[in-house]
Amino acid sequence: MDNGIESPEACADLKTFVRNRYFYGKLLDVSHFESEQAYFNEKRWLLNRLVTGYGVICGLNVGLTDDSKQIWVDPGVAIDQAGREIVVPVRSKPIPLPVPEAPPAEDLKPAGHHDDDADDGAVASVYICRHDCPGDPEPILASDCDSPAPCSTGSTRERYTIEIRPCKAHRMDIMCQIPDVFTGGRLNYKELAEFVTSCCPPAPCDPCIALANIKLAHSGQCCSHGDIDITVRPIVYTNDLLFELMLGLTSYNQNRPKGGKY
Repeated sequence: MDNGIESPEACADLKTFVRNRYFYGKLLDVSHFESEQAYFNEKRWLLNRLVTGYGVICGLNVGLTDDSKQIWVDPGVAIDQAGREIVVPVRSKPIPLPVPEAPPAEDLKPAGHHDDDADDGAVASVYICRHDCPGDPEPILASDCDSPAPCSTGSTRERYTIEIRPCKAHRMDIMCQIPDVFTGGRLNYKELAEFVTSCCPPAPCDPCIALANIKLAHSGQCCSHGDIDITVRPIVYTNDLLFELMLGLTSYNQNRPKGGKY
């Protein structure tokens, strides 16, 4: 029996949608209810991915514990690259993860190697990933051929995992992808139309979201707060955030009225 947990590929690929059509006397079973949930979930995830965009919406700061040997991630909200929501709930205390030590010097890249997405030192990256897990086991009152077990899970809990990867996360490209969209103070609609028409973003192989890079300390040393770089995280440009950016571009008055709702 399907556990109802969708894979990232299922919600990210471009495809047409199928919804239930109800009629009097229709026999409803597990597949109908699962397809009902999948219809709304996958359509929302598609809109998140292609309209809203992926990245951090709010929170999810990465910090160090008092002994500088572990990291924690603040509560917050993000959308992964498959369009699925990730929520880190408010807790009394974040769950810390150990920071790995820097590898031996001979394993690092040779001195003089320079790359925008690499570093001569030892760097790890922190990622947050959507993780759906089954929960709430319940007895099966009417078994079928595919589920001879006496019980099955009754819910899917939308959770997350924090991963520390032995690599440096790529920096976000902040250059305009449509450099000629404005010509002579007017919108170049042809350029805009060609940009939108060129392609749809492909389904991601790795839907996780980078939160930070950490410069690793060698044995016997500790990381500091300055070793954590959160500028590598992608950001979701919400309407409030875009409004703030517009106000910042059009006003030179530092005491201007604050925009947005915060």
